[in-house]
Amino acid sequence: MILRLALRNILGNGWRSLINMMILCVVLVGIIWMQAMYFSWIRAAETQQKDWVFAQGMLRVRSYDPFDAFSWDDSYAPVPSTLDQAVRAGEVVPVLYSPATFYPQGRMISGMVKGIPTGQKLLKFPSQYLEAEAGTFIPAVIGTSMAKSSRLQEGDVFTIRIRDAEGAFNTLDAEVVKVIQIPVPTADMNTVWVNIEDLRAIKNTPGAATHLALGDKSLASYENEDFRNIPKSEYFADLYQIRETERVQEFMMYGLLLFLAMLAIFDTQALAVFKRRKEIGTLAALGVTKEKIALLFTLEGVLYMVFATVLSLVLGFPLFWYFARYGYQIPDGYEDFGIQGFSEPIYFSYPLGLIGGTLLFVFVLTAVVSWLPTRKIARLNPVDALRGKVN
Repeated sequence: MILRLALRNILGNGWRSLINMMILCVVLVGIIWMQAMYFSWIRAAETQQKDWVFAQGMLRVRSYDPFDAFSWDDSYAPVPSTLDQAVRAGEVVPVLYSPATFYPQGRMISGMVKGIPTGQKLLKFPSQYLEAEAGTFIPAVIGTSMAKSSRLQEGDVFTIRIRDAEGAFNTLDAEVVKVIQIPVPTADMNTVWVNIEDLRAIKNTPGAATHLALGDKSLASYENEDFRNIPKSEYFADLYQIRETERVQEFMMYGLLLFLAMLAIFDTQALAVFKRRKEIGTLAALGVTKEKIALLFTLEGVLYMVFATVLSLVLGFPLFWYFARYGYQIPDGYEDFGIQGFSEPIYFSYPLGLIGGTLLFVFVLTAVVSWLPTRKIARLNPVDALRGKVN
């Protein structure tokens, strides 16, 4: 009976009920959209890192510290002989780093040269462009961010100065054979890619590598005194830290949207208690307990959220489908800050667990806010209510 009466009251309110539902619908669609965007951004960044750098795991030289530039010159070691067969089979890709100075068109730029095998297929990097031709300059590949900052274009020739294993400085002339879109900032900004054999030759470090990208997680057990396994939690620590920082802004937006929605519900229920004084008195005179009357008003508020949820799924579906199908392109310029995952469209996915938990929280919050105005009913005098008075 209580449920039927609550449903009848909502339908009887007409436009006022529809307006409340639309407010809740806008709030729910906004929350789901933001949750999907942040979730999909982190997942896209993880996928890009795995495709271009991390693969299924990583072994990295123990001397390398990504936050200590003075360690980079000596951050290399021979590839473990136990992995030679895996390297030949393409299951392990060695990558060699070397700090360098670039001289494009008479200018000087500090950066990093990275060497990668030309025949590798494990990583998404198109290393086939690095295959040298006899009598030409050493081929080099750069990303779009590096091309923008250095003003290098395809076909340009520039000089690279590198310090070798003995501490002497060597130079080589390289030609930009390809400018590609690299979604990973650490593989693009101030970075030049060359054939690993060319880099090993100029550094005089045969068979050396700075990190090994692994095609199978089980290969991480081959760590030794030179290479250590880099777990996913450590490699993606910066990305997860950014996510935690963004949570503050995310929760502030959620709080603002929920405040507006709950304010609408509270005002509606408070007004309903005031205007329906005689109805409350009539129900009390008929023997309906005060707890059930309070439950009636609380249930009405929850039903607003139920209808709003259904409305959100119907009206929000085209929006959700569009961003899942075509993605959300972050405005130009964000990738220049080195923020991972902003250089390509973010294709939304919708985590059912996260969205379901949020909806459950909103339902509970709605029930509490709908119950608050009904506290006056506990002090109800049926006679006064029938006369239109509620103290």
